[in-house]
Amino acid sequence: MCSAVAELLADGGLELSAVTDSAEVIELVKQANGKRPGQAWAFYVDLSSSQAPRLTVGLNGDRGVITWWGGSGTYGPADGANKDPVDYWLGGHHSQLGTGLELPADRALAGLREFLVTGQRPTCIEWVPR
Repeated sequence: MCSAVAELLADGGLELSAVTDSAEVIELVKQANGKRPGQAWAFYVDLSSSQAPRLTVGLNGDRGVITWWGGSGTYGPADGANKDPVDYWLGGHHSQLGTGLELPADRALAGLREFLVTGQRPTCIEWVPR
């Protein structure tokens, strides 16, 4: 595993330009979930632009969260199941996320996998404005 990617993930996220192997990133995220559930990571198309797309993914055991920032608004999954806010940690900072963002972890990972390859909003998730 690339130590640079592992370090970036430990800091809470990374820019797509740092990714040479999407399977490696998925594996690191899964390992992190096994060691310390409740973590989240931001994946950026371009860190230098606040308007650039960003996918945020968190894992908490068999559940996950996923959100999309497309430059003009935030989107969450249409079928997010949590009825109460949920707690995740992004780069060591606590984040309480709203309702309707959690889904099975494998679906959150599928969205991340697609984003790492395309740099676009994942089509395997049905999105709604938040």
